[in-house]
Amino acid sequence: MTQLSLFTLTNQIENDKVSVNHLFFPAHSQTQWHRHERDYVIVPMEDAVLRMESDKGVQDAVLKRGQCYYRDAGVEHNVINANDFDVTLIEIEIKK
Repeated sequence: MTQLSLFTLTNQIENDKVSVNHLFFPAHSQTQWHRHERDYVIVPMEDAVLRMESDKGVQDAVLKRGQCYYRDAGVEHNVINANDFDVTLIEIEIKK
């Protein structure tokens, strides 16, 4: 199996209310397994399908440009961009 490259996270805003991150997934890249310690919102910048590996198995997530989604803290997964094109997401972590 081919080793996947890693995505790039760039923090754009950090204050006492939110952390806003630019997530860049080159084609055929992954996040590696991680746990979200805060509630968060994702804003896709492209239409894409990302593969989500979790303790529930593997599922494809269909993302539409500009169509946000919310998740509660505690999500554990590996996100994979299996596409032949780059994908960018904006992640907004909500601090309590």
